[in-house]
Amino acid sequence: MTFHLARVRSPHFTPVLLFVNSVGSFMVLVALSTRVGSATGSGLLAGAVLSAPWLPALLLSAVLNRLLSGRAPQGLIRLAEAASLAVTAAALAAPEGALLAAAASLVVVRGFFEAVTRSAASVLLRTVVPSRRLDQANTVAEIGKLTGVSVGAALAGPASSVLSLRGMIAVNAATLALSALLAWALPPAPERAAAGAEDGAGSRAGARLRVQDPVLRRLFARFLLVAFWQGFHTVAVTVVPLRVLGGGTRLVGVFVAVSALAVFAGSLAALPAQRYLARVPSTAWALLPLAPLLAAVAVGRTAPTIVLYALFLVLFEMAFVHYNNRLLASASDEELASVVTLRATLLPSGVAVSILVVGALCDLAGPLPAALAVACVTVAVTAATADARHWRRRLRSA
Repeated sequence: MTFHLARVRSPHFTPVLLFVNSVGSFMVLVALSTRVGSATGSGLLAGAVLSAPWLPALLLSAVLNRLLSGRAPQGLIRLAEAASLAVTAAALAAPEGALLAAAASLVVVRGFFEAVTRSAASVLLRTVVPSRRLDQANTVAEIGKLTGVSVGAALAGPASSVLSLRGMIAVNAATLALSALLAWALPPAPERAAAGAEDGAGSRAGARLRVQDPVLRRLFARFLLVAFWQGFHTVAVTVVPLRVLGGGTRLVGVFVAVSALAVFAGSLAALPAQRYLARVPSTAWALLPLAPLLAAVAVGRTAPTIVLYALFLVLFEMAFVHYNNRLLASASDEELASVVTLRATLLPSGVAVSILVVGALCDLAGPLPAALAVACVTVAVTAATADARHWRRRLRSA
């Protein structure tokens, strides 16, 4: 099968690989988080399990940057998928008494390999896809990953009722075997790019993880706003139905389901809207989601709040796609590895910080002040990162 896949190499396999990788990983992650929460009664520990895969890439960001700078991206994806499969098989062989600890260690260790796969996939698409189709390719890859996360999380509940934790890990091993095969269907980077990576491996190995281009720095600042919104959303899916709408657990379930559909709809809407996204000023994508967000929290009525919050999430996901695509398209070849590494580490760390800040603010002041704080931070960061020369040119042309 590997031989046949090697003969039909295409970047179109990238979203399929990301989908398959995410489905199995999130099935195990959600099932493990549920078991830890049930066994300990601690929501904090359950949340820590869900956040665990982010930690290795954050701590090993310099290593990730060196790998992306000095190695061919398709080779990195193959190695990462093979390593993920080996680690998962090792956890599968753990004795029953140590299985829970082995599964917890698995999601931590494998988090780094998953970061390598996702980051190297972005680098590969940049090198093999023509620039006129790069935004579309990055958006489809994001949809593939997001669909895998959603399907994996949705399957975790029903699968847990019929499979033990070892059975869930076995299913994950099967999906990783498939994604490892799909990695061989990815095309190699162009010869000049691969040669450049090999020639520059020594000089780049000690390169600092930084971005010097001021345009990219402004994009990163706004990209982190997406992390801030994501942190708010993580808290709001429980707080809004319970405290704003006065509902119970059933309403929380409805709110979570509608939210998941809205995020998915936003990613799908971004695909046909690619030709128009670039025409809208970058500032607008940071400000557009604020109106429905504030209205959803302020109105305090079930149907309008759900509809307005879903609209916020659609715009939120489209803003994420816009900033993600602009980052990947605007980065120079020299800074691409740093951009991809920082994206893989700063976004999840920003989400974690936002969850803590917004969660504390909701407890102390309530959901509406928390939403107002999100709006104030968004406006402040957007204003601070505005290009004054761009606005002067706009005023002169008017």
